[in-house]
Amino acid sequence: MQEPSQRQERLTPAEVTARIVQIVSQQETTKYCTKCQKHVLALRPGTSRLRQMLLTIITLGLWSFVWIADAVRRPGWRCSECDHRVG
Repeated sequence: MQEPSQRQERLTPAEVTARIVQIVSQQETTKYCTKCQKHVLALRPGTSRLRQMLLTIITLGLWSFVWIADAVRRPGWRCSECDHRVG
C-alpha cells in the first residue's frame, strides 16, 4: 500500500521570492459577498505608497500622473472564494 504522495520537488530561491512578494503585495480584509451570501476574505493588489511617493519626489511630480492612472485602473476588492467583486 502506498502512502499519500507528497510534493517532492523544492521551490527555487527565485520562486520563493516571487511568492513572498505576491503575498506581501496583497491587501486583505473581510467583506460581504453577495454571490456567496456570507462574509468572506476579500483581496486586492496592494501598492507601495512609500515607493510611489519617492518616485514622485525624484521626478519632480511627473510620477504622480502614473500613480493616479495606476490607482484608477487597479482592480478593487475580490472575494477569495468566488472571485466576485465585493464591497
